[in-house]
Amino acid sequence: MSLRLRVEPPGTAPFAHESQAASVVVGRSTQADLVVADSYLSRRHARLYLEPDGWYVEDLGSKNPTRVNGRPVAAPERLRPGDVIELASTRLVFEPAENAPPGLRIDSTVFRPASEILGLGEADLTARRATVEGLAGRLRLLNEVHRALAGPISLEELLELILERAFAVLHPEEGVILLRGPDGELRPAASRRVPGLTGEFLHSRRLAQEVTEKGLAALVSDASLDERFATAESFLSLGVRSLVAAPLLDAEGCLGMISLNSRAHLRRFSEADMELLVSLASAAALRIRNIALGEEAARRQLMERELALASEIQMGMLPRRFPERREFDLAATLKPAHSVGGDLYDVLLEGERLWLIVGDVSGKGVSAALFMAVARTLFRAVVPGAASLAAALGRMNRELARDNDRALFVTAFAGCLDLATGELAMANAGHNVPFLLRGDGSVGPLVAPKAMALGVEPEREYPTGSLRLAPGDRLLLYTDGVTEARDGKDQLFSEARLEATLRAAGEAGAEELVRICLAAVEAFAAGAPQSDDIALLALQYHGRG
Repeated sequence: MSLRLRVEPPGTAPFAHESQAASVVVGRSTQADLVVADSYLSRRHARLYLEPDGWYVEDLGSKNPTRVNGRPVAAPERLRPGDVIELASTRLVFEPAENAPPGLRIDSTVFRPASEILGLGEADLTARRATVEGLAGRLRLLNEVHRALAGPISLEELLELILERAFAVLHPEEGVILLRGPDGELRPAASRRVPGLTGEFLHSRRLAQEVTEKGLAALVSDASLDERFATAESFLSLGVRSLVAAPLLDAEGCLGMISLNSRAHLRRFSEADMELLVSLASAAALRIRNIALGEEAARRQLMERELALASEIQMGMLPRRFPERREFDLAATLKPAHSVGGDLYDVLLEGERLWLIVGDVSGKGVSAALFMAVARTLFRAVVPGAASLAAALGRMNRELARDNDRALFVTAFAGCLDLATGELAMANAGHNVPFLLRGDGSVGPLVAPKAMALGVEPEREYPTGSLRLAPGDRLLLYTDGVTEARDGKDQLFSEARLEATLRAAGEAGAEELVRICLAAVEAFAAGAPQSDDIALLALQYHGRG
């Protein structure tokens, strides 16, 4: 199988090289099979050799590594029709001979790295286009596009502008711009065609892969001779022959591609057309990225406003002021880890009974916040007139478990204090154990019968325990955002540190107790990001004496 190359040395005219040998060494040495006048070329730079499945290229330890379609050749690489081999400043275009077997035919397709085209100096571009009719119109096109892109423009308007200008100068019959979606798939974002053409806009997946994944501009003079389109029967059946495509590249990567095609009877595109399309695509890519960033910033700003509103609404659902009675003092705080969270506290005075609850919804963010709102609303709905704390929690649980498709749940510690006697009924639904601070200075856990979290099993019962508070006794209820707060070394604040903080608080009242505990947690974290919501509720019982 003979070999045919288009050789493009630096500073001299391109020429064709054909060989019947099974191995061809390229270099600047006179001992090489293909000698090229390139001072940056190694004496024996690269070798092309024939294997049963086709031609391969390998680097021979050159100082300037061999590249294929812009990629360094680290190991022997099989060549495909139209591949561009870069040897220092020299380019070889691989063109197998006419008698090549299927899969290695001459395909009249040219691939060139878009970055290489964009790197050409103005003199190079002018020289390449000097023979192209309408050079002034092409330069005017680029100027118009750059000027239009400098002003305010939407993505839809931008894509329409690019296609409109491309049609005005390159005269294709069809054009399509494909943009990469969040899932990485290419999808048509804009299209245009001359009057009279109908049907679906088609593009070759293999060509799109070459253009977008390798950053190559493509020029297909006759699609019927290119193996990439051999299986694209619908594409060829429409009569598509000539095609030019360019990647939408910027410094961060490939956003998609623009592809223009023409039928055989209309025209064939040229390398000058490809260069112009690459310039057009490059200008568009930067603006597309900026528009996308702007839209993302606008979406983020809107989301931040909505989250701020949600946070305001959520905080507004918590008690703004606690009931004032001489029998007790109350204080509480809630510090979400994010804009909204799933922790809650609430207090309700019903005659001589003071109901209180601290809870923590599973999960984070908006879903947890919504479930928290439901739980707090249910608490306020079921406790008035409830026969007992156990009955109130049982009803809350049944309502939370109803239609709970997302399987959210609430851990909670709830109590009901008889203000006349100091008798406290209490229940723990899978929550952190609160602390009891006695008037004599002792500090210990407030142990209540434990049961499953609310919202899991609709028929679950919640047993209660009781103790009598004496005047001067205090309670501290909290969520796990307190004890599981972490410092920069990933250590936990822990129940032990919280207990030590409470012992050191002395005779601090409810408001001071909450302030001391929150300050201790923040000092421990020392600026480390807060990973969970924090809720604290303190009660000091004075009695009626």
